[in-house]
Amino acid sequence: MWWRSVFGSEQPRRRPTWPLALPLMPLSDVDAFTLADACEGVGIFGATGSGKSSGSGRQLALAYLRAGMGGLVLTAKPDERALWERYCRDAGRAQDLIVFSPGGHWRFNFLDYELHRSGAGGGLTENIVNLFSEACQVAERQTGAGGREDEGYWRRAMRQMVRNASDILMLGAGRVSIPDLYRLIVSLPTSHSQVGDADWRNRSFAYACLKAADERPKSAMRRDDYALCADYALMEFPGLSEKTRSVIVSTFTSMADVFQRGVPRELFCTTTNIAPEAIEDGKIILMDLSVKEFGEVGQLSQALMKYVFMRSIERRAPQGDLRPVFLWVDESQLFTTDYDFMFQTTARSARVCTVYLTQNLSNYYATLGAGEQGKASADSLLANLNTKIFHANGDPVTNDWAASLIGRSRQYFVNASNTQPADVIAALCGLAGNGQTSGGVSEVMEFEVQPRRFSSLRKGGVANGGLVDAIVFQGGRRFAATGKTWLPVTFQQQR
Repeated sequence: MWWRSVFGSEQPRRRPTWPLALPLMPLSDVDAFTLADACEGVGIFGATGSGKSSGSGRQLALAYLRAGMGGLVLTAKPDERALWERYCRDAGRAQDLIVFSPGGHWRFNFLDYELHRSGAGGGLTENIVNLFSEACQVAERQTGAGGREDEGYWRRAMRQMVRNASDILMLGAGRVSIPDLYRLIVSLPTSHSQVGDADWRNRSFAYACLKAADERPKSAMRRDDYALCADYALMEFPGLSEKTRSVIVSTFTSMADVFQRGVPRELFCTTTNIAPEAIEDGKIILMDLSVKEFGEVGQLSQALMKYVFMRSIERRAPQGDLRPVFLWVDESQLFTTDYDFMFQTTARSARVCTVYLTQNLSNYYATLGAGEQGKASADSLLANLNTKIFHANGDPVTNDWAASLIGRSRQYFVNASNTQPADVIAALCGLAGNGQTSGGVSEVMEFEVQPRRFSSLRKGGVANGGLVDAIVFQGGRRFAATGKTWLPVTFQQQR
């Protein structure tokens, strides 16, 4: 693979093996968290300061690194780079860490990558359009846009425009980039009369590309594509009403504008010397564009890289002893899109070990949209993260959900009562009274773990001797230590 030459020669290392039964870390004296568990996905929940990152998060990260996995790490906070540099040093993997950051060596032109990558789907226009759609979905949530009744129309119309513009660039210039897409779209004709105007033809980048595409030799399939593009650019687009056309164009330009200047342009619109496939060779790509530091730019950039990674890893054929890889997302609600739950349904076969960390369940509901559709997307994603680790939390929605996941069991409650005589003095004198004692046992179906228990777990720190409590739940497994689907686990913070 071309990207391997970028890293130069490495000292030969014995290739490890990765059977699904491989233990990655202990959960109890008789229970282990295995590679099979990791490939089924992990969701970690805990309030701010609960120890989820320094407790279970740290132990999982070190276990994945020591197993030789490659991975993609998204960052929300500025200190996460230093944290993962320490993890990689502690695990003996410092040489595999690639920090993708402004001022660094690494670049990834995602459109050029999609256009020229190998495989039957390489260069397909629809894959390029999907990159924009995923980025737009994150942008809309960040800015509070969306939610209109006609939102679906604008999304489809923007995709249609980008699809045709991408084909015109590929046919006319042999390349696709965000700056060129922008130049082409803003130079499309705005009326049928302008199409025949000599001045517009002389200065329009769109017309120059159309003319070059018309003159180039094309296959029969590409001739049909060109005819559709020409009809769209010269007939359909200029025939739209001014308001409709301006909304469609601004939907695209408002997102593309982010990648046409400064850091995003340099990192994502110039050259390519790293690609997600490097992760399959054991590299750990850390996206040092934290949302707290870079805001929407960091969020869009990382969501795009996550989407490209997902599509890339899904393409590898399940065979033999594949190297497992991980996707690590703290503050995962910031980067979640509708594609996440679809990806997670097949992540196990691709040997992807997903770890999503967040404070509470409501974060996902708020991120994935109001109404039943957003809730269904969140529920589907979480259902496919088979291991759930619950740390201390004061959120009743999350605590009730955690208790419901673990479920109810038949429990027995003893009750007793005693009533004193109405005339206590008479009773003391041995006279007749009406005192009575009774008892009994009642059988009920009750939560195995009460919601209130999640609010009393230890959170680490000096007060708790660095001990972080959690309750680990796995669907379809009975832990040997408890005989149940849940297990109380204590993690030691780094001393």
